Amino acid sequence: MREFNKKKFCDDLISLRGKTSQNDFANKLGLKRPTLSLIETGKQIPTFEILSKVCDMSGKSVDDYFCDSLTDGLVYLMGSLDANDKSKIETMIDHIRIKEKYRLLAKRGVYDIG
Repeated sequence: MREFNKKKFCDDLISLRGKTSQNDFANKLGLKRPTLSLIETGKQIPTFEILSKVCDMSGKSVDDYFCDSLTDGLVYLMGSLDANDKSKIETMIDHIRIKEKYRLLAKRGVYDIG
């Protein structure tokens, strides 16, 4: 899964604006100044239209702002667990993955569960 790299976008947007006032730059993008401020601070994600406009202005690709997700819900959850619980969850994840592989192999007829 790919996710939006908000930090990179915010940094590039602020750099692209340079010394231009937020109000003037917002007008160039077809936004209101408060909306630009929210986007620059990462409190609001840009619409695809705004993302495209910024990419056109900067010469970057939309893909430059997306990266492969290194996290999912379990990884976020694991950040708040103690080491013992993390170990248990990692073991459980491994068991689930192994079971899923066997299930897929059984569907293909490569592995006989019976």
